[in-house]
Amino acid sequence: MAELREQIEQYTKRVKDLAEHVRGNEQATKQSLIGPFFTMLGYDLTDPRECIPEYKADFGKDRSSKPIDWAFLNNGAFAFFVEAKEVGKKLGGFDEQLADYFAKDQNVKLGILTNGANWRFFTDVVAPNIMDHEPFAKWDVYSDAEPPYDVIKLIAKSGFNAENIRTYAKKQHEQNLLVAELTRLLEPDTAFTKLAIANIETRNATQAVVDSWKPIVASALNEWARQRMLETRLATPTAIEGVKTDAVKIEPSQEELAAFSTIRKLLGKERAIAYEDTASYFKIHLAEKRTLVFARLQLNRRHPSVWVPFPSEKAVEFADGRSVSVQSGWSVVALNGAAEIASLGDLFKAAYDMVKEDLSAPDE
Repeated sequence: MAELREQIEQYTKRVKDLAEHVRGNEQATKQSLIGPFFTMLGYDLTDPRECIPEYKADFGKDRSSKPIDWAFLNNGAFAFFVEAKEVGKKLGGFDEQLADYFAKDQNVKLGILTNGANWRFFTDVVAPNIMDHEPFAKWDVYSDAEPPYDVIKLIAKSGFNAENIRTYAKKQHEQNLLVAELTRLLEPDTAFTKLAIANIETRNATQAVVDSWKPIVASALNEWARQRMLETRLATPTAIEGVKTDAVKIEPSQEELAAFSTIRKLLGKERAIAYEDTASYFKIHLAEKRTLVFARLQLNRRHPSVWVPFPSEKAVEFADGRSVSVQSGWSVVALNGAAEIASLGDLFKAAYDMVKEDLSAPDE
């Protein structure tokens, strides 16, 4: 995975360097920006046994169709289709042709729509053999958001498996549905708020009083969920369902190992720790259980950072003036380089102690 990370970083740099030179030219976009992505993943675009450019399917004499830009094959069968547009062109509305080809072959579980800088990955989670309207993953090369390493790894020729892609997408779809439902539930209505404050509020429960409590109740629910489900929330799967763990084993970089050694020294012998590398970050956890993560490191990026699982206002106390933001419920402390980890001992101690305390707290 470390090698793939480096390859994706180089590919990202290539897109940013060349995009302006091919803008307005779809063919140049395909040759300079899109083709190299699949070459990076091990595909030979010049071998018709692996890749057919401008592939045109037969949809019957009563219906004409345009060719798809690329049809990729795996072991002689169609594996996925790619529809390409010129760089800078908005992708909205161009998935219809891709969906037609997707539905043409029941073996295909992946459709890709891209302009070289923006990528959309589709499958058929909602209805079998019908491409979903919404992609299960997106990638904007120009965004500071981390590339979808897990998705890209699944597409690589060396480990391509259509069902694994669909399984991954199904889990993402279910997670998105759950997040939406939890968001709805954590925005309490009047009846729920009245019930929640019944033993607390001494004033008459007028609408104004209830409305003043609503944001407080919502915040309290979030904190309750954090405390009660910390272990589950911090757990990170090491393998996708249907994929053996050793098939996706990720080796840490020397920089990550050096950072871990520094943090272990900062915490001392009384705070035993261990680590695990993942596709998205290097995580550090309490030695007794790998799901009790108290820090995530993202060092192999243009903007390195440390993630800790407590509120941003607390992180600011220990950040020594560094920028702190919030992503996915974690406080993200920006670094200028891995060497700055040595000055964040108080931050790591506070994060470790918080996770340890939540683990040892008795149930009420």
